[in-house]
Amino acid sequence: MSEARSLQDWLDWQESLHFSAIDLGLDRITAVAQRMDLLQPVFPIITVAGTNGKGSTVAILSALLQAAGYNVGAYTSPHILRYNERIALRGEPVADEPICAAFAAIDAARGDISLTYFEFGTLAAMWLFKESAVDVAILEVGLGGRLDAANLWDADVALITSIGIDHIDWLGDDRELIGREKAGVARAGRPLICGDPEPPQSIAAYATELGAELIQYGQAFTFSQTGERFSVSLHAGTRPQIWADLPLPALLGDVQLRNAACALIALQQLYGRLMLTQRQIVHGLSTVTLAGRLQKLATVPDIFVDVAHNPHAAQQLALWLRKNPSKGTTYVLFSMLADKDINGVLQVLVDWVDEWHFFPLQDERAMTLENMQAAMDVQKIAVAVPHRELKQAWNTLKPRLKGEDRVVGFGSFLVVSNMLEGLF
Repeated sequence: MSEARSLQDWLDWQESLHFSAIDLGLDRITAVAQRMDLLQPVFPIITVAGTNGKGSTVAILSALLQAAGYNVGAYTSPHILRYNERIALRGEPVADEPICAAFAAIDAARGDISLTYFEFGTLAAMWLFKESAVDVAILEVGLGGRLDAANLWDADVALITSIGIDHIDWLGDDRELIGREKAGVARAGRPLICGDPEPPQSIAAYATELGAELIQYGQAFTFSQTGERFSVSLHAGTRPQIWADLPLPALLGDVQLRNAACALIALQQLYGRLMLTQRQIVHGLSTVTLAGRLQKLATVPDIFVDVAHNPHAAQQLALWLRKNPSKGTTYVLFSMLADKDINGVLQVLVDWVDEWHFFPLQDERAMTLENMQAAMDVQKIAVAVPHRELKQAWNTLKPRLKGEDRVVGFGSFLVVSNMLEGLF
């Protein structure tokens, strides 16, 4: 694709290169990575899988390591505003030019091998991490685990944040099957950390079968909170440890404590290769940021955005709304993609939202207004107001808002990106 002159040119071309946007499997990307000499990185790799919490855990890992002065490479998806967000070095998105250079190198190496958009991005991240001589790479799994492009490389530490039902067309609707698929990021003789408090049995079974060292939340490690501080205790394995009197992570939501605990356990497994002091840990937890995860955009009234897009994530949002009641009315600006479980999302949130304002997304995968209305009717939601688009919903709602009210935009990464781009 020698004629490509901009990052957007490359991305547009990649979207039409492969016959399918999602085509799980490692044969294609393995062949190209081998040609690019990317199969044996010299830096440690932490691979993060899970239904929800992956992005937050990667952000916490990155913040902790950056506080200790390490050159950190992080690969995440999807992005919210710019593709560059997917590949970060030292906590900053990589600029267009280096990404284009990576894409050119991949295109030159692939020959007649067709790659997906996601495979191009994954190879680009690892090429840039090698070029930048990172001290550590953190790879977020895009879909599943076992067959995801990020799983090409052997993780020194693998981490599963949570197991929920999502991507049913690809992973099924059974937590045991999904758990085994996500456990595919584990490697024999290496640690597999699981942060799900009620994990499917398939994770432990697979770890035993493979010979990976399972470090399970609630069994091998726990956390406890006292006011605005928390502690993490690892009481299994060869190096038990307690991290005491830590500040709460600077990300909203109770689940961030478990994500932070998982991150600390993961880094402890790399002791000797990556070293952090208590002071560095405190700084990392206090400064971590991540767009779109209960992100506060405005006050008086409070306006938040959240990428919750499945029932498992909606439960965490509902928990936060319940524990942080508003003195006024709680409104939501809401939309979803057609392949998501809207009834499951509405069911867990119906008691904590006063008024729903919903609209179709401008995307070929968008759920129709009619289908969203049908789901609202099924859940017997009393106040559900349809709109043609987000901007109309906001313009209708904005004049009615009082200072003590609260607005939450959620349901899809696209809702968040549209709010950030179009409203604020």
